[in-house]
Amino acid sequence: MKFPILFLLSLLLFSCDDPSLEDQNSDTNEVIEPVIELRQLSSIQVATDLTTNITRSINFEYNNKELLSAITETGSLNINTIASYNNGNKLESLIINDNLMAPVSIVVTYGNDSSIQSVATVELSYIDTTGNTITKALFTDIQNRFNRVLTTQTDLAGVVSQTEDLRLQYSQNFNVLRIDKLNTNGIIQGYSEFTYNFNKNPFTDMNDIIRLFMFDEFVPYSRFLPATRIDYDLSSGSAQLERSVDYNYELDAEGFPMSRELIVTQGMMTSTYFEFFNYRP
Repeated sequence: MKFPILFLLSLLLFSCDDPSLEDQNSDTNEVIEPVIELRQLSSIQVATDLTTNITRSINFEYNNKELLSAITETGSLNINTIASYNNGNKLESLIINDNLMAPVSIVVTYGNDSSIQSVATVELSYIDTTGNTITKALFTDIQNRFNRVLTTQTDLAGVVSQTEDLRLQYSQNFNVLRIDKLNTNGIIQGYSEFTYNFNKNPFTDMNDIIRLFMFDEFVPYSRFLPATRIDYDLSSGSAQLERSVDYNYELDAEGFPMSRELIVTQGMMTSTYFEFFNYRP
């Protein structure tokens, strides 16, 4: 089951600092400005073709621990998501209501796994509308970055099948440069490549699993938001361009995006979208 909020089309980084960006020669006597610890989104509006043609609005609510507690999307669809956490502030579950079917409950479990370039894993599981159990296993590398997402489906007869296997490659400054799509034999069937300009990613103060699972369309799992994305298909044996996206940003004084224009080319068609980012005071 796929939800509209999950994909215009989940990999988020665990919170970590990039030592490559530290200034090793900073003057300890210089005046240091106060640093805002959190920069949290209050809403995102999405427009199609024209900046005034708002087609989606996504609103965020936070609990008394500053954790994202609710996501409400309005527009062509109405979807409400409630996030629950344990006493250690780890995400425990997501309950998704779209007013058209029964609520979907996503259960989050944590564990250790030493297989396939992984030192830890998180699993999200839920039952789709046909009764199949969908499981997303999130693997991390030695720097606690999600570098693999394996999605499987278990039908009512107990038969397990793989539906998606994504592998992420990171740059030294924690940006995803490439995502490979592998089939069940481990052969790359397609990939996406990214480039970046300097900006600040407004999703980084959000729970990592929520970033991955809920907001993949915004590409929230890198240190910066992308300047370009190009998707290729390899199923025919050679790389065929599927889609390209150019992102043009308007940044505020702190480098966070206030808005961005998306120019999406797929086949012979080019479409334009606009996203407006609003922040909590």
